[in-house]
Formats: sequence, C-alpha cells, structure tokens
Amino acid sequence: MRLTSIVSISAALMLAPVLGTAAAPPGTVAIVVNKANSIDTLSAKQLKLIFSGEQAHWGDGQKIQTLATSPMEPEHKVAIQFLFGMSEADYQKYAIHATFVGNAQQVPRDSGSSQGVLKFVGLIPGAIGFVSADSVNPSVKIVKIDGMAPGDPGYPLTGAR
Repeated sequence: MRLTSIVSISAALMLAPVLGTAAAPPGTVAIVVNKANSIDTLSAKQLKLIFSGEQAHWGDGQKIQTLATSPMEPEHKVAIQFLFGMSEADYQKYAIHATFVGNAQQVPRDSGSSQGVLKFVGLIPGAIGFVSADSVNPSVKIVKIDGMAPGDPGYPLTGAR
C-alpha cells in the first residue's frame, strides 16, 4: 500500500511540470496550442487580438483557428471575461452579431467540453483554444500568458477574478 502511494505521488510530481498545472487552483483556465506550434508564450494583448480575429495568422503564416468550450462549461465565463472583457450575456450578443454580419472568425468555434477543444487543438496545426487547466493532457502544449503558466502567482485566467 505504501509503495503504491509513493509511486502515485512520484508520477504526479513528474507529470505536473510537463502539463504546466502543478498548483493551478480550481477554476483555472489554460490556453493551449497544437504541439507543432513554436509559440511558448503570448502577451495578454496578443491573445486578445488572436481570439477577436484581429490576428488571423501565426508568425510563420499558418492560419489561426480559435476554439472554445461551450458557454455551459465553467471555464468559458472566465476566458470570455479575460479575452473579450465581456459578461457571458454580452459575449453571446457579440457572437450572434459577428456571425450575422459575416465575421464569424471574430469568435472562437464552440468545441463543446475541454476534451473537445483538446481533441481539435491536437489535430489542427494552427489551433489555439482555452480549456480547464486540470483537463490538459500531453496531446497539446500550454501557452504561458505574459510568461506565466497556470498555477503561477499572478496568472490571469483563474476563476477567482
């Protein structure tokens, strides 16, 4: 029993730095990209430009595909407040308007749950999305925001805003 506990704790400690969510509190949101993407960190301003559709390509020319969880997922509210500076109700109006006038690229594509976002980001080379930090797996890469990873002091995408 004791050996099993030691092995489990050791495995968790080894995986935590890889996933980048070692001490991320509940409600923390991670920004993830495809593992082939060379980006490791983005500024908050760059993220906002990307998710609003104002920056449509990565530095290498690759088209950016933004992905989001469903509005029913808890991380959605946190991410939308940070990325768009809007309440969920205002964001929904914004998204409907953008789609109606032909600017659907201004809103991230709803991919359902964090698992759905992870699946698509893992498959699409230019993809970027937001997910619950505790759902991140090795199929994607976490992007730091202004040099901070989920769990770091001052990380901006936490539920405690």
